[in-house]
Amino acid sequence: MLAKVVKLEKPSLAKAKSNRVLAKVAFMALSLHQQLRQTQKLIMTPQMQQSIQLLQLNSMELEQMISEEMMENPFLELTDDEENLQSQNDDRDGQETGAETPAEDSGLSDQAKADSTPSDDGPAEREETVQPDQDRNDATPDELAGKEDREEFEKFEKNDVDWDNEFSDSDTSAYKSTREDSEESDFTTYTALNESLYDSLMRQARLSVLEGEEIDIAEFIIGNLDEDGFLDCSPENQAMILLYPPELFTTRPTSQTAERLRQMLRKLKGSEAAVYAVELKPRQLVAMVVGALLGITPDEAMTMSRREQAVALVARKLKKPADEVDEMRQEDLVLETLAWRLKTDPQSIYDVLEIVQDFEPTGIAARNLGECLRLQAEEQGIRNRVLYEVLENHLPDLQQKRFREIAKALDVSESRVQDVFHTISRLDPRPGRSTTKDTARYITPDVYVKKVDGRYLYFLNEGDAGRLRIASNYRRMASRNAREAAQNGSSNGHEAGQAQYANEKYKNAIWLIKNIEKRKSTVLRVTEAIMEYQMEFLEKGIEHLRPLTLRNIAEVVGMHESTIARVTTKKYVETPRGIFELKFFFSSGLETDSGSDASSRSIKEMITQMIEGENSRKPLSDQKIADMLKEKGVQIARRTVAKYREQLKILPAKLRKEVN
Repeated sequence: MLAKVVKLEKPSLAKAKSNRVLAKVAFMALSLHQQLRQTQKLIMTPQMQQSIQLLQLNSMELEQMISEEMMENPFLELTDDEENLQSQNDDRDGQETGAETPAEDSGLSDQAKADSTPSDDGPAEREETVQPDQDRNDATPDELAGKEDREEFEKFEKNDVDWDNEFSDSDTSAYKSTREDSEESDFTTYTALNESLYDSLMRQARLSVLEGEEIDIAEFIIGNLDEDGFLDCSPENQAMILLYPPELFTTRPTSQTAERLRQMLRKLKGSEAAVYAVELKPRQLVAMVVGALLGITPDEAMTMSRREQAVALVARKLKKPADEVDEMRQEDLVLETLAWRLKTDPQSIYDVLEIVQDFEPTGIAARNLGECLRLQAEEQGIRNRVLYEVLENHLPDLQQKRFREIAKALDVSESRVQDVFHTISRLDPRPGRSTTKDTARYITPDVYVKKVDGRYLYFLNEGDAGRLRIASNYRRMASRNAREAAQNGSSNGHEAGQAQYANEKYKNAIWLIKNIEKRKSTVLRVTEAIMEYQMEFLEKGIEHLRPLTLRNIAEVVGMHESTIARVTTKKYVETPRGIFELKFFFSSGLETDSGSDASSRSIKEMITQMIEGENSRKPLSDQKIADMLKEKGVQIARRTVAKYREQLKILPAKLRKEVN
């Protein structure tokens, strides 16, 4: 009985205790109290943030940033060296005179000062204007006629009006002068407008026999061509044609991709599932969305590859079994996909596709490489049964130069297959790039390295940053307003706002100029340290490039590795050996027989030179290249040579072998 009483009392005590805790928590939640807490935080001031931002900019981006700041800050201006020197002399003269007030300080412009100041030369000027009339009486008739003609011409010239300037703002082009200076009309300053592949094909479509709905189909096909001119028939692209979001098939997900997937999950599963998916990775989010669309669990969707997921989604939209869609030729499946999207039948799509494939350049809008090459061969009038059979069934073997296997399968001689190989090699595998001309990308060096009298000197490309200064007129105006406000002792709200605005912009201008100067010294120090470390590269060439890491330079200049990384990002240096990105000089190394390390870039250069000098009929294998490098003292394995060769985008020896 006693035990039962104890059991009854324990819950009551616990309940009472919990009630007291809840009451205490509720009281604390509703009450106001102060708490002293000591914490350590790293707070970056706006000036420090601007300094870090400037380090990441190259010279062109810095000039753009300066122009944007000048549009917002009136205290910034660009000046020439002569103007800068003249302004310094004016400021020095103004300080020496002291008693004299400059025109800027007086608040009057030069014209206003001239108008308000009485002139001592006024009578003389009046005498000069009267003197010609007095001389007129003493002049001969011929001289008088000549003077009258000159006066009439000067009067006409004074009253003549430049109507081009008067109507320069008019919209009527008939009054516009057609005369242009030869320098302004220099044709070398103009560049031709390159017609894109899409514009070229659409122009041909409008000039073709297509009309009405067929034009819409052609436009959709042309809009889905990739940069090489192919109609992408991959399951992922076909799923996107069927209006599935591209976030489901991206290979590089970002934070925006994850947010977009959560929004889709919220529509499919509700807000509770979206809340649960906040901490999930993009791949898990894709599995949840695909599972919700296909009616399967996320675990089942995770076991599927990206291609399998795309095939299942296409089958769901086309209302066909997934196995049937997977077994279909992608070239045929894309016709049904486009027909579903454009609400027509596959035959109509195919008819329009055939017409688009007749456009220039030849081979455009092909659904695979074999079809692209076949279209070009037909256009050239090539009649070779073996060639078309190879393009239809043996193209992968031809790419690997398996001539013997192809000859055996087609029951022809190996030399005939080699002839087909030479014919196909003259065709264009990327017809879309023939009309797309990449714009030349010009590099502006940030630092110049020049050898003068046996020494290397370093010069920074300052650009507009070297001519940036505080506008003297705005600075004087601000200081005058500050003195007047101090003398008056009071100011209204409008004047106080103006003073605060001017003070803020003035401080921002000062900090910007200081941070630019700090950037200059940092970039020069880092570049000088890199070049001093790579002195053998400057003297002997890229083969003598030494391995270098960010830590090596950070220890030399006394900065953090992240600062070195910011300085070397997107910045170029012009050396006697050429123009290189600063990151080019950082590379890993391999041990040599001499005990020193060789840079991976110098080894790649050696591999490139070896392959360029090889016998094309007996190309060097990866093992042979490794043995040749070991003879030069570089310890390297065959698989490392293969990795470097792939990074250089060089084919293996079997594919580099020249065919007779």
